[in-house]
Amino acid sequence: MNEGPPGGRSLKDAGLLKCPKTGQDRTLYSLRHTYATFALVNDGMDIHALAKQMGTSIGMIERHYSHLTPRMH
Repeated sequence: MNEGPPGGRSLKDAGLLKCPKTGQDRTLYSLRHTYATFALVNDGMDIHALAKQMGTSIGMIERHYSHLTPRMH
């Protein structure tokens, strides 16, 4: 029985498999943006710590997420 991509069953069980706006399937990788957003906005995580944790550059975090918090402008 094929359950789709890794994590697909967990996403389906949690009601997160499809984006309600676009109807597109989500993958575990697509939740990376959600994690980064929540870490910055809800948890107030420092961009340096987030970049290190996500294995990316501070510049990438600034380019993609600077609109979320005034501290990054």
